[in-house]
Amino acid sequence: MGLLAYYLRIMFCRIASISLMCLTLICLSGCETYPDGASYPRSMRGQAMQVHRVRIISVHRVVLRGESSVVGVGAGAVAGGIAGSMIGHGKGSALAAVGGALAGGLIGDAAERKITTKNGVEITVQMNSGREYVIVQADHGEGFRPGEWVRLLTDGDKNIISR
Repeated sequence: MGLLAYYLRIMFCRIASISLMCLTLICLSGCETYPDGASYPRSMRGQAMQVHRVRIISVHRVVLRGESSVVGVGAGAVAGGIAGSMIGHGKGSALAAVGGALAGGLIGDAAERKITTKNGVEITVQMNSGREYVIVQADHGEGFRPGEWVRLLTDGDKNIISR
């Protein structure tokens, strides 16, 4: 019975350390800051944009759902497979590695979706012509208010509301 308790203790420590690493990564991922509230996608760097003065009609908070990619699934599968392979010996270890990889892939996918989920705003604006547009963008704490005049920056594909 002493050998079984020893293996269970080792397995618990390994699972706890992997869980702690995952929790640390999730916590650190929310640490991005924007000192002046302005943020643009890298793809817009150096691009000329049209500028329109528009009046905000309404502002609603929304959630921008996170997306999945091979990064989250792959990292989770690798970590799960390694953790699973440490359990048992022989065929049991191989089965545990496969099970760990499957579970790790699912957990990695869920973690990536959670990490990439952001707060956003849906802003309805009105142009001088009377036309109205709705722009959904990440919320960086700008505090847009109805009635406020702002800039609508557009390059044909992307639209951003800014001051």
